[in-house]
Amino acid sequence: MTNPQNGLRPTLAEITRRPFVKSSFSGGQGSCVGIKRFGNWTVVGKHELGDASPVLVFPSTDWDEFCIRVSRGEESSAGEVAAVFTPDGGFTLTEATNDRAPIIVYDKAEWDAFALGARAGELRGANTRGTLVS
Repeated sequence: MTNPQNGLRPTLAEITRRPFVKSSFSGGQGSCVGIKRFGNWTVVGKHELGDASPVLVFPSTDWDEFCIRVSRGEESSAGEVAAVFTPDGGFTLTEATNDRAPIIVYDKAEWDAFALGARAGELRGANTRGTLVS
């Protein structure tokens, strides 16, 4: 994947030093979609796994577009954000053009919390407003 607007993709060291932000609608459930914002890049993982979480790195414009689509009730991918919606109400994410990227599986509760956060605008844009996970 090329660097969006010549911005450097965050290193693993940078990714592990920054905490995840999750939807404030996730409450006390064990797992949620977690993001880390690095300017032109958005890192996505499972917050409860911390540094052990597999991570996906998307151009922030693609992640923001995905969140906008979710907020409109659309279940579709956006640019590098490859989403597959499962019959049980969950979804999977991976990087569209990176064959070596992990596939992260989220269940229905994780989808519901993420979708509510996306509708509230918490997990997109330069100033994410979700819940910081330490």
